[in-house]
Amino acid sequence: MTPTQQQEGRRNFIKKLGAAGLFMSTVGIPSFAYDQVGNHFPSFTPLKPVNVSRERLIRKVVGLRPYRPSGFNLSVQKLDDKVIIHNYGHGGGGISLSWGSASLAIEKVNNDHQRIAVLGSGVIGLSTAILLLKQGKSVTIYTDKLPPNTTSNVAAAYWAPVSVYESNKVASDFMETFNKAAAISQRMFQDLVGDRYGVWWIKSFFLGGNFDFPGGQSLYPDFKKHSNASSPFMGYDINEELHSLMIEPPIYLKALLDDFYQLGGKMVIRKFNDSSELKDLSESTIMNCTGLGSHSLFNDQELVPVQGQLAVLIPQEEIKYGYVVPSYDDLLYMFPRKDGIILGGTSEKGNWSLEPNEKELTRILNGHQRIAEGLKH
Repeated sequence: MTPTQQQEGRRNFIKKLGAAGLFMSTVGIPSFAYDQVGNHFPSFTPLKPVNVSRERLIRKVVGLRPYRPSGFNLSVQKLDDKVIIHNYGHGGGGISLSWGSASLAIEKVNNDHQRIAVLGSGVIGLSTAILLLKQGKSVTIYTDKLPPNTTSNVAAAYWAPVSVYESNKVASDFMETFNKAAAISQRMFQDLVGDRYGVWWIKSFFLGGNFDFPGGQSLYPDFKKHSNASSPFMGYDINEELHSLMIEPPIYLKALLDDFYQLGGKMVIRKFNDSSELKDLSESTIMNCTGLGSHSLFNDQELVPVQGQLAVLIPQEEIKYGYVVPSYDDLLYMFPRKDGIILGGTSEKGNWSLEPNEKELTRILNGHQRIAEGLKH
């Protein structure tokens, strides 16, 4: 690969990262503070390596991110006497942006409308429904799939709204909306940190540097840049370290579902094959949170799947850090969760298949094994 390709690959990291949104677990790896006198970097505290092998593989996961090059859709549409408020197309940033985009979407609801229908029970649908319920609305979710059978459940879920848009295809005001949604969402996730929601702070390394801080650098506290001498990872001249939030989907989505019912929400299992069927609903306001389903339901031809594949290993309690290698042609990331070590990843636009790719699985396992073997001791 040429240096130009490497630079371009790193710039495009945000477009490639996001295996369902990605990652998570507990807090606390050693700090790599240094003596600024003479810019001397002291010896680092070694990290425990991930035990990467096929024998430790417990599951293979494939998810389809609902991606729109122009960014997520928060538009309003009239359908006869119905008002459709869209909230879909978040790419790899669905979980990360969920509270923010839900907050912006419900601002479009007519205050006179007290009964609201929400389409979809993934993280976007549940977040939207919960905020409406807290406003005193009567909310019914219509869905053909419940957690743990939603796309959100197979996200790795590291808090970083990535793979959301293409910068040359967004409207002039989109970035303001994106940054606002990111800030709202990150702040709300801070209030959910703890066992009940499965949300944690985690320290992570970006091997090779050039992290793009989606949503703004202030959302990623305790940022540090390391030379090769101060980093435990071999083979990377510059490494960046920061904190962000991890959200464990199996825990988090169950907690959201519990909140939804406790607030008085109702659930109806129903599949809509065409938007004309929505005319039968008694609610006059409908929040469309169907994700990739909007491709057929609302004929959104811009909406495409971005396939992401993960390998999950047996959990390792001693792994309390994460890392990302934002390579142009060899994207890799690792984050620990209570339900396993999450290894990624892939980002294949236009691929509708939910079948694991054995060649990619081998690449992912071999890549992470090299990183583990290259940790300094």
